Amino acid sequence: MVVAAWCTEPLHGVHPAVVALVGAVATVAPGLGTMRLKEAPAAVPWRLLVFLAATTAMGMAVTTSGAARWLGGAVFGAATGPALPPAWLFLAVVVAVSAAAHLVLQSRSARSSVLVPLVIAASSEAGVAPAAAAFASTAAAGFCQTLPSSAKPVALFDTVGGVPTYTSRDLMRTAAVVGPVTAALVLAFALWVWPPLGLPLR
Repeated sequence: MVVAAWCTEPLHGVHPAVVALVGAVATVAPGLGTMRLKEAPAAVPWRLLVFLAATTAMGMAVTTSGAARWLGGAVFGAATGPALPPAWLFLAVVVAVSAAAHLVLQSRSARSSVLVPLVIAASSEAGVAPAAAAFASTAAAGFCQTLPSSAKPVALFDTVGGVPTYTSRDLMRTAAVVGPVTAALVLAFALWVWPPLGLPLR
């Protein structure tokens, strides 16, 4: 019901935060909820919530303070310069950095909130359309299967009540194959598939 209320916000006009609050109250309501009120605080991943809030605030600060342009030049400087680089070179750097970002930032939304401002700032200097660069970065940032700490779902199912799931070695073996394939597919789509669909590179 919460997801349905979020999707239909234009119809009823209730703020998403209010919908989430009502859903949380319903979850612990006697006779309706799935857990008791005193159990709810212990079930909330507080460290993860604080982490997400902090990275979201950091992404906004990077965007509004002007640090995005400076950091973009530092991170993507290899693909920019006095002469405009080939679009594929800049996009290859963007895809590689975005795909590797899961080793530092656990949340995909946090990765995008930090990376997209940097990519947009650097893309103007590289002569690449900001929308195309941001889209490729966001798609590549979805790769997150290298370590148990690389993403919330991976960490969540790493240990399930004594049931064997997977090990760090399993994840790294999978990532060694899936990572390069993911990056190559995102780059190929950014260069040859998305432009004819309305997302030009220049």
